Amino acid sequence: MLINLFRKSYLLQYIMLLLLTIILWSGSFIKPVVYEADINEFLSPGFTLLNGFSERNNLFSVLLAFIILVFGAFLFNYTLIKNDLVPKNILIPALVFIVLMSHSPGLLSLHPVMISSVLIIIVLFFLFQVYSEKEAYPQVFNAGFLTGIASFFYFPSLYFVLFIYLTFFVYRLYHWREWLIVFFGLATPYLFLWVYYFWFDKLGLAFDAYNEYFINITVFSFNYNFSFIDYLVTAIIILLFLWSFLVLIGDLREKTINVRKRYWSVLWLFFIALGTFILSQSQYNTHAALVLIPVSVFIAYGFSQVRKTIWLEITFGVLTIIIIINNLITAFS
Repeated sequence: MLINLFRKSYLLQYIMLLLLTIILWSGSFIKPVVYEADINEFLSPGFTLLNGFSERNNLFSVLLAFIILVFGAFLFNYTLIKNDLVPKNILIPALVFIVLMSHSPGLLSLHPVMISSVLIIIVLFFLFQVYSEKEAYPQVFNAGFLTGIASFFYFPSLYFVLFIYLTFFVYRLYHWREWLIVFFGLATPYLFLWVYYFWFDKLGLAFDAYNEYFINITVFSFNYNFSFIDYLVTAIIILLFLWSFLVLIGDLREKTINVRKRYWSVLWLFFIALGTFILSQSQYNTHAALVLIPVSVFIAYGFSQVRKTIWLEITFGVLTIIIIINNLITAFS
């Protein structure tokens, strides 16, 4: 079964994970999905540039998204193992990440949140290092800088600077230097971007775009039509998340202070991602990928700790099969 198979990380497991990802994405390879949401070039300059290279060939766009997903999964797996959030030499985090990030046909394409999610994982990695370092100025700067870069692809990623500051509260970092360095890290890519806009006489247009975005912010309206499969998949993911979270809470006292604080940081990441979800408007489907990062952390922990996994294997296996069938049905519809 899937969970026990990926408790190890030999070459066979890597091959099997790659094959599973191909199966999950087979519907998109058969009928490439095109990201259709309107993209403002001033709010998402990074994605506008990247999409310009790939939009002429839908299959190439899907292949690029596939590669980014696999890379993000291995990076996610490494981040959790490196920081002692899961046992070493397993691929369960990568498995959970790939299945959850492929749970909807709308995610099987090159979309802004996919790239931002990989950058947020790197931000998470740097923040995990902060608590164990005496003067973690480079890590703090990198976290702010990468958050700014993530917003070049998906502008609401800018809100995740709040996650960095909330993590400082968890780590009890109240020195003004770290707080100011985050701001400088966040501002640095925008300084270069604004110089570019100023040079080409586009700075006024860029500020108009920012102004329009913040003026027109509206809370997410829950009036969208979801299919029965969408509700079923979401319900299973929520149940697995709640179960894993309870398992973690029961084990948390046995963890070291470093590990406990890292998990509290992940919890703040969940709240920020969930809070910004209600502001995602038409991009609610892809924004869910940011919520799934902390959700994947907790589920991966639960899967890695429990040995009697019959009901887990059945539940997760059913979830994976439903996702595969749904993705294929969409391809042939």
